[in-house]
Amino acid sequence: MDLHSPYTRGERIERVIAHHAERTPDAIALRQGDRAFTYAELRQRAASMAAGLYAAGVRRGDCVPVRMERSPELVVALLAVLETGAAYIAVDTAWPAARIDSIIQRSGATVVVSEDNFAHFAAGAAGPVPLAPFEDGTEAACVFFTSGSTGLPKGVMSPHRGTIRTLVDCPSIPLDSDSVFLQSAPLPWDGLSLELWAPLLNGGCCVLLDRGLPALDAATLREAVRGGVNSLWLTSSLFNVLIEEDVEVFRGIRLLLVGGERVSPAHVRRALTAFPDLHVVNGYGPAESTIFATTHVVRAADVVEPATEIPIGRPVPRTGLALVDASGNRTKPGDIGEIAISGDGLALRYLADPEATARAFFDLDGVRHYRTGDLAVLDEDGTYRYRGRADREFKVRGVRIAPGEVEKALEAHPEVATCCVVRIEVMPGRPELACAYTTLDNAPLDPGGLRDFAARTLLGAMVPTRLLHLGQLPLTSTGKADYAAVRALVEQDAAPAPDPAADAPDTPSDSVAGQLLAEVGRLLGRRGTTAQEDLFQAGLTSLDAVRLASRITLRTGAHITAADVYRQRTLDGLLALSGDREQSADSGPGSLGAEHGDAPLSRAQQRFWLAEEFAPGDADNVVVLAYALEGPLDTRRFEAALSQVVARHPALRTVYPYDGAEAVQRVLSPADADVVLERTSAPDHTPGDDLRELAEAITADWWGDPIDLEKEPSLRLRLCRVDERTHLFCLRVHHLVFDGWSESLFMDDLAAAMDPDASPAEPPRVTYAGYSTWERDRFPSWRAHDLPYWQETLKDAPRPFLPRPTEGTQARRVESVLTVPPATVARLTSAADTFGGPPVAALLAVAGRALSDVFGVEDLCLGTVSTGRHNPELEPIVGCFINSLPIPLTSVPAQHTTELLANCARTVASAFEHARTPFDELVRSLQPGRDRHPWFQAWVILQRQPPRLRLREGVTVEALRIRPPRTGFELLIEAVPQPDGAWELVVSRRADGMSDTQAEQLFAQLDKALSEVVSAEITSSGR
Repeated sequence: MDLHSPYTRGERIERVIAHHAERTPDAIALRQGDRAFTYAELRQRAASMAAGLYAAGVRRGDCVPVRMERSPELVVALLAVLETGAAYIAVDTAWPAARIDSIIQRSGATVVVSEDNFAHFAAGAAGPVPLAPFEDGTEAACVFFTSGSTGLPKGVMSPHRGTIRTLVDCPSIPLDSDSVFLQSAPLPWDGLSLELWAPLLNGGCCVLLDRGLPALDAATLREAVRGGVNSLWLTSSLFNVLIEEDVEVFRGIRLLLVGGERVSPAHVRRALTAFPDLHVVNGYGPAESTIFATTHVVRAADVVEPATEIPIGRPVPRTGLALVDASGNRTKPGDIGEIAISGDGLALRYLADPEATARAFFDLDGVRHYRTGDLAVLDEDGTYRYRGRADREFKVRGVRIAPGEVEKALEAHPEVATCCVVRIEVMPGRPELACAYTTLDNAPLDPGGLRDFAARTLLGAMVPTRLLHLGQLPLTSTGKADYAAVRALVEQDAAPAPDPAADAPDTPSDSVAGQLLAEVGRLLGRRGTTAQEDLFQAGLTSLDAVRLASRITLRTGAHITAADVYRQRTLDGLLALSGDREQSADSGPGSLGAEHGDAPLSRAQQRFWLAEEFAPGDADNVVVLAYALEGPLDTRRFEAALSQVVARHPALRTVYPYDGAEAVQRVLSPADADVVLERTSAPDHTPGDDLRELAEAITADWWGDPIDLEKEPSLRLRLCRVDERTHLFCLRVHHLVFDGWSESLFMDDLAAAMDPDASPAEPPRVTYAGYSTWERDRFPSWRAHDLPYWQETLKDAPRPFLPRPTEGTQARRVESVLTVPPATVARLTSAADTFGGPPVAALLAVAGRALSDVFGVEDLCLGTVSTGRHNPELEPIVGCFINSLPIPLTSVPAQHTTELLANCARTVASAFEHARTPFDELVRSLQPGRDRHPWFQAWVILQRQPPRLRLREGVTVEALRIRPPRTGFELLIEAVPQPDGAWELVVSRRADGMSDTQAEQLFAQLDKALSEVVSAEITSSGR
């Protein structure tokens, strides 16, 4: 067999799992809550049940419906069916009874596995059963039922090879024995095959969402990740919701597969900005192609502004794609065509429906293909881009819907005469199913009653959320329903009111209930919702439930999940439940109300305030940034956009006067802030001059210039005209106002404000002043949680090892730069991830090894930083949140590279879990020696990728790294991510500290340590 084949361990699902059960019998295959099955247990139970099914009459080629809830027993049953040579049909227990009966009848099944008879089949057979292993992977493994245009769902018969060729040794989907995959998709979907078999076909672990949970929400995902989940499949809609509600839930995820609908570049951009090393894959493929037909690994460059689409990519292994015209002939290069799919993943046929099979499958150049109805275009580099549908089918909430099936179900109502089903999107990013209908007596029907009628036969996602009664459907000149006109009428009727929370006079708008009613009104895009109304009858979807749960948690501080929304169903019930719930540790500043007037300094600000008082004008306290703007810049609009950004972020116009015994934050009005854009011209510039050197010359007067923080905002803006198409935009701000995250916010908001057609962005709901007040109130609980950890971690902290500086607080800064190639960066990231740590952990291990070699120390402590934005409400705020973290490393020379990486990853991960308590509080409580910087002299920091964006009218923006002339840092090793995936490793130091010889040795040892990591055999055995 071909060594590069995905079938080297077998071409049937049960055979590959048997291989892993023989190789690693004690490895955990399944987990749900506190229950766990090893591979040996799963295999033994499935084999026993297969014997029981065989004794009941199940034979090779049969179809066996399995009607069970999500559980380890369900997986045993599915695997047992495959062991008999039959194909399973996963049936949702919540499906309408009529739909279940229809599917069972069409399957021709003589045996149906259910919760009631599972134990009987699982007990096995009374005597020997002649079951021998099957080898043919072209046989059916399962049947997926999708919406059908004729009014009946279609049963897609998917082969074993289709699943294996997607999930085993697929270059774009890295899966291995360390993969811990969450299974949360509805059971009848092909998403079940992806989430269940992806880890089990690779010796990994599948974690089943708890039985009975209706949906995955932010709180549930966060808990799953804490339990070890590192791989996910999400529909695009759910991915968007989780990103909007709490991007931090993805911390700890290494593989994220997204698809089912168009993937939003803006949402992926936010994910990759927060987690640059996250492996995001856009997957495309109808059920007829088994899971995925194409994949595209999404890079940062794919989602840079103004990207509006993400490619669907290239075919997965052993899959063919062609673009064809209406006649089934190949289109010309560059033309849009219908996607036709061939290969090992192709469905065998539609169950008991030869006519539908004949319509959908055809031969092209002697090869069997499936016509998808999806349109695409092929780029010159072999990448496919989606271009819509060739028919009326569409997807809502990840479910493929044939409108004809929905229309037939509604027209079965005795009072409905005709209807037309369309997909609308009244609110961006919230697609809905809508229906315009006529009645026999020309009278509208009760919407709830009509939905209930439809729900007797249709899936939840197929029941229209919008219903519009018409006297007559608009028709085309040929007498058919005019879909465009119907869509326009429904959208007009569904257009949200200016105030979606109106018509609730009994609920004060400033109360928690009033604020949440407003949230519900915005989610539904309609007014008049009451606190007593059934939210789901009002049109709330499963994705809305996820959003609402997150927002109730933030507003009330109580831990509310999507499951609670389903159980309570009314806002009154949810508020009553929140009153009985324990306060969530993740509740944010927004739940405590906004603050007005002077506010205390945050703990991060206090550190920089004291540093400025001690050494006015210190270069380490100031942020100086510069950007090259290339293109026809409208300078007046640019200046106006800057004013909008300053108005949006109060921290940029804050002063810090003394009020009694301490400084406070005092926000100035935009009119009083006096932040203006200075305009200059570049002196003696010729094309080809280094723009960074020019920017450094333009900003040289900002260094060493003390800022009067009590009287004026620290923000300074300067625009230098270099030539007709080139400008330098420079910014200076004090560190107590700004951090690396703030830079990205500032530039993104600037780009948005440059768009004359865009509405002014609403300011963040929480201000930095509000955060600092909240931090003060929350601090005692943080300290109680974190301090014992740091007391233990730092009790034997190593002594200083760098030569003592001689010139006082500041000295001339010297730097060297090493380029770390993208492949090495990927290896570092993968190594850290293998041991459960962030990428900076690998960088710390490399630095620790190099420093140990150069300075001959076994134990050392290095410093790094956390972002400090522990709550999603803090993400849109410009301000200073960073916190210093000491990372002790012991016995460095004695450790093998893999061991050092593992220990460093664990230490960093633990430090980040205890990163809320401010560094100055650790110093105060633990009282280390203060002859040098407490605990460490060398900093190791992984910076955020500098902004690269595009302004209005094609003006590109490229960040230029400005080198400070002086520094107080004895040694700073910082990695700056580059657009191509490389790191610019900048090693800077005080000229009065280590010698030039030591610096050269360190530079060489860093390069050597990087090579050691790349060549090391990294396994998870140290985890």
